Amino acid sequence: MTEVLDRRTTAQPPRFGQLFGRLLLAGVIAGTLAGVYSLLVTERAIAPALELEEARAAAEGAGQEHAEELFSRTEQLVGGFLGTVLAGVVLAVVFAAVYGMVRHRLPGRNDVARVALLAAVGFGVLALLPALKIPANPPAVGDAATVGTRTAIYGGVLLCGVVGAMLVAALVSWLRSRGTGDAATALMAAVATAVLLAAVMVFVPDNPDTIAADVPAAVVWDFRLASLGQLAVLWAALGLAGGWLVDRLTRPSAALS
Repeated sequence: MTEVLDRRTTAQPPRFGQLFGRLLLAGVIAGTLAGVYSLLVTERAIAPALELEEARAAAEGAGQEHAEELFSRTEQLVGGFLGTVLAGVVLAVVFAAVYGMVRHRLPGRNDVARVALLAAVGFGVLALLPALKIPANPPAVGDAATVGTRTAIYGGVLLCGVVGAMLVAALVSWLRSRGTGDAATALMAAVATAVLLAAVMVFVPDNPDTIAADVPAAVVWDFRLASLGQLAVLWAALGLAGGWLVDRLTRPSAALS
């Protein structure tokens, strides 16, 4: 009887196929929620910038014929929503691969905590760090001639963030192997993260574009905050929904049938 209880109450590590399927579903949920956020919040922040851009075009092209837009604004919104859902799915595929490799190294008593932690790291590296160094700008801001430079800076920030996260993870692993306590390990990891963040902020070049005088500061910051909020919704939903779904795989049975 004891052996039966042990077999039925001991959690088994999930197979990658199981992890992948549940995290993929979490990606659909996260992308959908982020898409709804985009329609309700981000779109409001974009609207003033689009109006300003249209006013500029009208002033510059007075008396000239204007080409019709290829897609209506409604079609753009629908396409943006579907694109956000697709982005959530793609993100979930990459997230599942990474989680499958590092699950056994992540702290936490269950998969809810481990998935949420990895999602928090992903948000910090892939969303928050770029937002601090090279924040998003609304349509009315930006020079087409600097697209290549801005893309290179953004890619460099992402690369620095990924390398920094790997270095901090290696530091934590090394401290644990030496028997360092949890509090000291967390403190050293926080200090290392702060140092690496400061290095990125100081040594990586800034955005080469300047904000035109006719663009109100509120328009720029509302858009930046809305964009960061959308990414926060995406990562939070992926972490929470993914953690809950994966945890169903590993939670032991509480009672016998």
